[in-house]
Amino acid sequence: MPAAGWLMETLAAFLQAPRGTDPLRALVLHLAASLRCDRVALGLRRRSRSEIEVLAVSDLVRPADAGELVRDLHAAMMEAAASACTLTHPSRRALPLHPGLAHVQLGRVLGACAVCSVPLALDGRVIGALTLQRDLGAPFRTEEILRLEQAAQFLAPMLRLHLAGRRRLALDALPDGPAWLRPLRPHLAIGALALLSALALLPVEREVVAPAQVRGLHERQLVAPRDGFIAVVHARPGVRIAEGQPLLDLDGEAVRQAQRAAEASLSQAETAVSEALARHDQAQLVVQMARVDEARARLEQAREDQERSRVLAPMDGLVVDGDLSRSVGAPVRRGEVLMTVAPAEGFRLVLWVDERDVARVRVGSSGMLRVAARPGQALALTVTRVTPVAVTREGRNGFEVEAALSGAAPGLRPGFEGVARIGAGRQLLLQALLGRLPDSLRIGWWTLLG
Repeated sequence: MPAAGWLMETLAAFLQAPRGTDPLRALVLHLAASLRCDRVALGLRRRSRSEIEVLAVSDLVRPADAGELVRDLHAAMMEAAASACTLTHPSRRALPLHPGLAHVQLGRVLGACAVCSVPLALDGRVIGALTLQRDLGAPFRTEEILRLEQAAQFLAPMLRLHLAGRRRLALDALPDGPAWLRPLRPHLAIGALALLSALALLPVEREVVAPAQVRGLHERQLVAPRDGFIAVVHARPGVRIAEGQPLLDLDGEAVRQAQRAAEASLSQAETAVSEALARHDQAQLVVQMARVDEARARLEQAREDQERSRVLAPMDGLVVDGDLSRSVGAPVRRGEVLMTVAPAEGFRLVLWVDERDVARVRVGSSGMLRVAARPGQALALTVTRVTPVAVTREGRNGFEVEAALSGAAPGLRPGFEGVARIGAGRQLLLQALLGRLPDSLRIGWWTLLG
């Protein structure tokens, strides 16, 4: 058959496919019959940058049922798309490139067969590929390859339109509805637009959402009473403590040595005083009495340091910070913070509010809190203080807001974290949907244009 006649029949097979049949499958069936191929496959890109998807195979009603074969066909099509030229196996001298591994692998699927892949290009971009297989004894001739390349030039824009039509198929398949409804469609559209506008202007509650942390109502930091080394740790964070309970012991060996030295100095000074009295040496008596006072002061200081070697709990409550169990033997300096304790009852909430929302938070505003440890329990809160100093968190500026619980909170403990929602008046539903977009646009406009 002349090349022009074969091309017209090929295009007609695609364009004049019977109603209810897939035009892509009709095309691959025609190519398989006219070129005496055992298999013809067609693949297309659904989007400009996506991979080629095998959409029709002449000997398969549903390509998805043959996963391994479809993967081999897909690989061969991607090779042809990457090279942007026709590839055959076995290779032909007239073609600029030799086939890749995917064509060699596909040639072994039917035992031994010839493979030809022709890319479908449109506006300089490959939108798909045709892959043909037949017996190795009848390799693809130059005349047949030229026909396929010519057909690919005409089929590419038609296939692109076909894919666009598939996307609109769902909308086109919608029923027109009863005849009496058709004249009312313009009025229904206007009514729907009016309803949406009314909903957009509907006032709703405005809420500020902020991460929150539960802290003790009054927290106390315990510091090292003197320089020394950690000897024994009696309590860790989360442990309940009673007033006067030992929490930490510092190493007392150095203090004991200082106490013994002070006692020895005092004894020597008192002996010297007795000798001066026996000799009636008034000048020496005055000197030794001064040494006695000095030794007694050192001894008193050593005894006080010995008493301060143990850190005691100042109240009933919980240890909320300061795990020193792995710091035994570590040196500490006087005034260094060791632990933080808080009462077991009575809490305050610390919220971190973004700087874009802090202007909407007022003292006395109410809200709700849910902690991660008890997500099913909602706790009422009231804002008590908005700190005036910004705090940076994760590269963003915000302000700490303190709040108090409005009721009992069984099971709550210092250190729990959650999310608080604070009431901030009312706003339009449209504003709630847009969120911070208008503010971001204003800042962007000011930054760019002033």
